[in-house]
Amino acid sequence: MLVNRRFLYLGVFLVAIGGVLVVADLVGVDATTLRDTLQLWPLAIIAIGLGLALRRTRFSLPGGMLAAAVPGLLLGGGFALVPRLVADCGAGGAPSTVTTEQGVFDGPARVSVATGCGSLVVSTAPGSGWRLEGGDAEGRAPIVDASARSLSIDAGGRGRWYRFDTDRDTWRLTLPTSAIEDLSLVVNAGSTTVDLSEASVASLSGTVNAGMLSFRLAPADVVGSLEVNAGALEVCVPGEVGLRVRHDGALSGISINGLHQTGTDWQSPNYASATHHADLNIDVNLGSVEINPNGGCK
Repeated sequence: MLVNRRFLYLGVFLVAIGGVLVVADLVGVDATTLRDTLQLWPLAIIAIGLGLALRRTRFSLPGGMLAAAVPGLLLGGGFALVPRLVADCGAGGAPSTVTTEQGVFDGPARVSVATGCGSLVVSTAPGSGWRLEGGDAEGRAPIVDASARSLSIDAGGRGRWYRFDTDRDTWRLTLPTSAIEDLSLVVNAGSTTVDLSEASVASLSGTVNAGMLSFRLAPADVVGSLEVNAGALEVCVPGEVGLRVRHDGALSGISINGLHQTGTDWQSPNYASATHHADLNIDVNLGSVEINPNGGCK
């Protein structure tokens, strides 16, 4: 019987990924062990090279299987490592110093935040003022650039790497309920929860890199562009808001109102008649998205 080797190699690759994930969960492999194992990533290149070198020899089949299995094992280890890193972020190492900064907007403002490893809670308060409280285990403060119409917060700092093992940030950002023209968030590991249920935000953007981001939106018009890379996204939208979702990606899943979605477009039944609308474009790569999850957002 002839065997299509492309499908065989693909099967070996997927089995290797799944096998590592299962073993890591059953045995309880810790993040340190997984990190040390992933340092062997050059073996994947060697295995692929051997597979190519043996293509026209009698060892082509075992060479091809090796070339498929080794990258699959390392990729599976990477997938298993991501949630452990996210869980570890902010789990220890309380900030040695706490930084407090505040200011006032004099009109619709643009706000951007890039987080490091740890936790960020964004809430709102009446008025036009903002306030940031936070720090990390090494006592380094975030870089803040502010004006009367803008606010930029950078957890990593210019030219600084985001390190999963030391930079455990703990932040709380309070934004005003007055108009915010644009809110942009980049989550690099850790978890970020954003409660905008009392705020007026016209444009929303968010990128999740190996972390978790949760939004609670207000009964107001909003346009959002969201990207998930090896992470998780939650969005809670009030029932009276007309919701339209366009999504794309690879190795991902998206559910709306507790139901898994297979198409690329979804629109709530009340979209045409609703007073306010939320239009979300979501790109998911190796991640999950829940819109109006059962039990609500975190």
